[in-house]
Amino acid sequence: MNKSVVIIGGDLRQKYLYYHMLNNGFAVTPYDIPEVAGIENLPKSEFFDNFIKSGDVFILPVPFSRDKITINSKSSDIIIDELLSYIKPGSIVAGGCFTESFRAKCKDKEIKIFDLMDIPSFELLNSIATAEGAILEAISKSPLNIHMSDCLVLGYGKCGSAIAKRLSALGANVTVCARNNLQQMQAFECGHKYIDFDVLAEQIDQFEFIFNSVPAMVLTKDLLRHVKEDAVIIDIASKPGGTDFKECEKLGIAAYLCLSLPGKYSPKSSAGIIYNCILEKIK
Repeated sequence: MNKSVVIIGGDLRQKYLYYHMLNNGFAVTPYDIPEVAGIENLPKSEFFDNFIKSGDVFILPVPFSRDKITINSKSSDIIIDELLSYIKPGSIVAGGCFTESFRAKCKDKEIKIFDLMDIPSFELLNSIATAEGAILEAISKSPLNIHMSDCLVLGYGKCGSAIAKRLSALGANVTVCARNNLQQMQAFECGHKYIDFDVLAEQIDQFEFIFNSVPAMVLTKDLLRHVKEDAVIIDIASKPGGTDFKECEKLGIAAYLCLSLPGKYSPKSSAGIIYNCILEKIK
């Protein structure tokens, strides 16, 4: 491959992606990737001058940023605007969860971008890895079996439905909470019970495991007062999540914000998915 690729930041998915691309003939440079000996010792100015200015393809993490200022990486020393100022027009930038501001800036600079989260196949496969990781987190943080437990899944998008399906396969009693009537019927068709958010306060006290996939504050102070003291809450919604974690701490409820689960539990498989999606765009 003639294109020069730079992979920046992220988690272990980026590590496996780097080696996968290297083994498939790409000229690829790693920077600030976990467990990869990259060029971090090079002064940042030289890195920008020697690699960013000449790069053709830039692969950023999923999500590409956590603070909307810097690239998501272990050092957090690459400022988004500074990076964009060095990328030449016509280059390709790939990653996940791009903001509208980032998209607009790339458009102004004639930088081609594609957000992995806009690709249905990636979103679906990513939800599977996320669901497996969420259930593993729940198992590791509770003295109870998933089997025969009462589990609540908040939201029934791709991640919520993937979690509910796998909980059910493990023998759990699964209830889905969704406002959308179609999603309620889809949950029912898959063999799950369903409730609306309007009645959540009346029924939330029956669940040992609560999984939230809704990117909004849904587990509020008032709701949490009805949650079992020994329940476990696993929140996979984008930071800051959909749970009042301070209130959970006051009430002694075990609640965890679990982000980037594919990178934590299945980085190699997830890197393969990213590679296949990217390959289609940069051939």
